[in-house]
Amino acid sequence: MSTLRSISAPADFTVPGAPDLAGDLSEAWEDGSGRPEWSFVLEDDGTSIGRVAFVVDPTCPPEYLGDLPPDELHVFDLWLPDDTVLAGGLVVEALGRITDPIPDRLQLRTNRDIHAQVAQRLALAGALDLVLFQEKEGFLWRDDGSDLEVPSRLVLRSIDDVGPRHYRDVFAGVPRETLDRNDQWYRHRMSERDWASVMMTYSNDDDAPMWLEGRLPDGRPVGIVAVSDFGRPDTATITYVGVLPSHRGNGYIDDLIVAGTAAARQLGFTSILSDVDVENHPMMAAMERRGHHAGSTSWHGWHHIGSVSDLVAKGSTTR
Repeated sequence: MSTLRSISAPADFTVPGAPDLAGDLSEAWEDGSGRPEWSFVLEDDGTSIGRVAFVVDPTCPPEYLGDLPPDELHVFDLWLPDDTVLAGGLVVEALGRITDPIPDRLQLRTNRDIHAQVAQRLALAGALDLVLFQEKEGFLWRDDGSDLEVPSRLVLRSIDDVGPRHYRDVFAGVPRETLDRNDQWYRHRMSERDWASVMMTYSNDDDAPMWLEGRLPDGRPVGIVAVSDFGRPDTATITYVGVLPSHRGNGYIDDLIVAGTAAARQLGFTSILSDVDVENHPMMAAMERRGHHAGSTSWHGWHHIGSVSDLVAKGSTTR
């Protein structure tokens, strides 16, 4: 007989054979994004066979929210029974057990490079009728020592050179008509300037030489590339790259990718791991042309969303 119980200590969250994320869970409890009563273990005759925990993350800084919900409920960690019905019941029952006010927008992210049980997670998303909000393909550049000749038709200046306000203003116009679904969703719910301001929160002094604006010799901005430390040894990531709509179709995206790659190499990074929406075919092609290859990494992500209230209501009608 399977029973679900909340846990009182992060160490109780361990499941045999699963990665031990007790330390991460403890940090979530300490910073207030998670709580013991939002963390559950499914047991069968006293043996742990599944687990799920939730955390609340802000959608974006409060000053830029507009009509966006203030935060979202994220599936922090899962360890699922192989039985998809049992796994779905675990998540739905866990959500129904939470009595605190929580956001209704539920996020389930799965990455082939990060998570165990990828097939089970995707099956769970289907069983719960979650919507595939976005799918992203990973691209990896490795420094093989070959020349990186940055085309000279653009004048490249760092965010420190042009100033954060100017960089933000150029950034604001770049994603118009974007094919990235996540960017579409946020940009349609806030002003262009606020969206760019949110993205600017990812910038810092160490990465500034890799946050570049490309402009024509006459001073007209063309686009930006923003490269950041990825948090893995010697690895950076393209946080954003794009060309203003009025300058698209001239191959400038290739110039910016090469410029960002060269700037990362100059700072000592030997690899760049990035991802692109699988529906953004032009960007995927540009990455491949410029030495960032999908076949060089297992990185691949799925982002599913759903409604907590809908899931709980559906669960109550099937009990």
